[in-house]
Amino acid sequence: MNRYIKLIALSLTLGFSACEKDADVELPAVESKLVISSFISPEDTIVKVGVTISQPLYNNSNSNQYSAVSYATVQITNGTTVQTLAYNADENYYFVSTAIFPITVGTTYNLTVSTPDGKNANASTSIPAQNSTLTYTAEAVNNQSNGDTYAFRTEWNDTPGTEDYYRLVYYDRSVYDIDTTYWQAFSNNFSDKDKDGTTMKEQFEIYAYSGTGFSNGELHLIHASKEYYLYHKKLTEAAFSGGPFSEPVQMYSNINGGYGAFAGYNSYKLYVSL
Repeated sequence: MNRYIKLIALSLTLGFSACEKDADVELPAVESKLVISSFISPEDTIVKVGVTISQPLYNNSNSNQYSAVSYATVQITNGTTVQTLAYNADENYYFVSTAIFPITVGTTYNLTVSTPDGKNANASTSIPAQNSTLTYTAEAVNNQSNGDTYAFRTEWNDTPGTEDYYRLVYYDRSVYDIDTTYWQAFSNNFSDKDKDGTTMKEQFEIYAYSGTGFSNGELHLIHASKEYYLYHKKLTEAAFSGGPFSEPVQMYSNINGGYGAFAGYNSYKLYVSL
């Protein structure tokens, strides 16, 4: 009996082997596109635009880095003035001083990027007003040997009658010798959908080490354009989507003819002493 079972198994194996054929699949041609990154605000001293080129999925490249594009024509307009940006070869971005081309509240800006080989991309965004109604309280809730956990309670007033978008960010300030660094300890994104004209509230906790290193911080309320909000919302989803069975997050883009984000914002900052 065992002999017949082995013969049948061998026959099936040979049969399946005979059915195997080399796959000759023609992969679809995917064109490289411009990738643009620019976030503009009245607070900034320059308008900065990063331009790179995408890599198609099936291009046999082992690199996951986009190549900087130094040969593009980058222009920004406020509907009245058109400004061509210069290229900074050391930092790989295009720029113009806001002393020459100011960014103002309520204005819609259009960005266009083109290259000699025919690639064209464009996007638009607007600048919301600063929201300076942010208040906070911070209380040590868990004293540990080398620091404390602080519970923050924040509030701000939403402007009634308009769609508003926000991002709340807390930066820990670290001082070592003469070096001062900031790292993002908390951030979240908000819309006033179903909360128009109300008091917006958010609670969060951060851990602060004892000593002079982490005794201070900055709390930022970013009044964001819709483009800024949607981009950072997707960025947050991507950061917390890890896991072997999670689906990939499709990143937001408002770039016509390319990928990336061009977005406006206005920030209000409070200094925090813990």
